[in-house]
Amino acid sequence: MQTGSNSHQNNHRIDILRQLPLEPMEYCRRWVSQQPGRNYRKACINAIAQVTGTSPKTVKDWGTDFCRRPKYVTRILRQADLINQFKQLLTKGIVTLPPDFPEE
Repeated sequence: MQTGSNSHQNNHRIDILRQLPLEPMEYCRRWVSQQPGRNYRKACINAIAQVTGTSPKTVKDWGTDFCRRPKYVTRILRQADLINQFKQLLTKGIVTLPPDFPEE
């Protein structure tokens, strides 16, 4: 963890970023890999459904480019994006969790 004035600036930057919407197609571009023989749209729908807690059928009903999605979805996807980025940093050993970080 950083300390000092840089830490304050980074926290502020994250707070600003987490308020920005993230559209479903952008979330998919970032986190759903395109693999030969795999239905990318179906994988995208399933990923969005998992993150938002909705059913895949509900996500599919938002349209081919998800333009009929509820507004709140873009906030949930941004939060999930930030968590995914943080998990990548953990995996790479760039950041570590404090010993008292909750297990659940």
